[in-house]
Amino acid sequence: MEKLELDGKGLIIHHWDTDGVCSAAMLLNHLREYRLDNFTPQISNYFLTMDEIRRCKGYDFVIIADMALPEENISQISKNSHVVIFDHHLQNPLGFVQHFNPVAMGDKPDRWPSATWVVKDFFGGKVDVLTVLGIVGDNENKIRENNVFNQVISDFCRENNVSFEDLLKMVYLIDSNYKVRDKEEVERIPHVLKDNTARVEKIILGNRKWNENFLLLEDEIKKLLENKDLLSERDNVLFMEMKTPYVVISTVTRRLAWSTGKNVVVVNHGFFDNSDQVYVRSNNLSLNNLIKRVKSYGFNAGGKNNVMGAIVPKNKTDHLLEEVFDFFSAADGGEM
Repeated sequence: MEKLELDGKGLIIHHWDTDGVCSAAMLLNHLREYRLDNFTPQISNYFLTMDEIRRCKGYDFVIIADMALPEENISQISKNSHVVIFDHHLQNPLGFVQHFNPVAMGDKPDRWPSATWVVKDFFGGKVDVLTVLGIVGDNENKIRENNVFNQVISDFCRENNVSFEDLLKMVYLIDSNYKVRDKEEVERIPHVLKDNTARVEKIILGNRKWNENFLLLEDEIKKLLENKDLLSERDNVLFMEMKTPYVVISTVTRRLAWSTGKNVVVVNHGFFDNSDQVYVRSNNLSLNNLIKRVKSYGFNAGGKNNVMGAIVPKNKTDHLLEEVFDFFSAADGGEM
């Protein structure tokens, strides 16, 4: 197994969702001998700002967990720090850093359902609650269609006297922090979880603040999904345009896709002042080619086999949407 080339003080840059914060917590546990700080990029930005890149300069090494950052960002960081990546998103293999992403190396995405599984595979050890929360966080009920990991989670639940519904609720509570844009709380969570794997369930389910967030967000999501005026259909693709200040676009897209069985495109015009959020989920096509195409146009985009998220200047949104609908119309992505 390749060894990590670490020395000195390190920084973990992690995604803001459950998989990201649990991956960061696992790394904090496994790398206790090092001085480590952590941060998440500006929520909903799948890239680093210049200020965030400058922040990395004070560290001997930087670990990027569960974030398919643009190669330009990674290259800039690597000029001053040793870079290590743990990920499972669609990426090009990066030879100038230590890159642990089996999907980028050509392995099947369904064998790597979360970044926590990549971290667990690298360091070894048993399947713990952090590993499982990362898997459930990125897949929710869909993981039950994956025979291997459905068994992994079922075994964990049986051995630890916890239900799948409990795991889902924990994911929703953790994710509530980024969805209400509480970046400081997101960055605190890995430190809360890292030393308390035996008590994680109580810590998460009993957090009053996170439960209040959850209720607020569920009300917002319900209003959006029940508003049929926001929905239309084009070439058998379900399309929603909405305006909300919360980071709920992935949840809305997922629930629409899973409840209808259709391919879904959602745009949120209400999060950024000058940009729109675009989220795409397919039930029958790989989106790998779409992600590559969107990136080739200079848009900030990323995702996995069946999901794409992008941040687009408002004057470019219509252009990007045409590309997305053309992709589905041509059905050139390839079956998943």
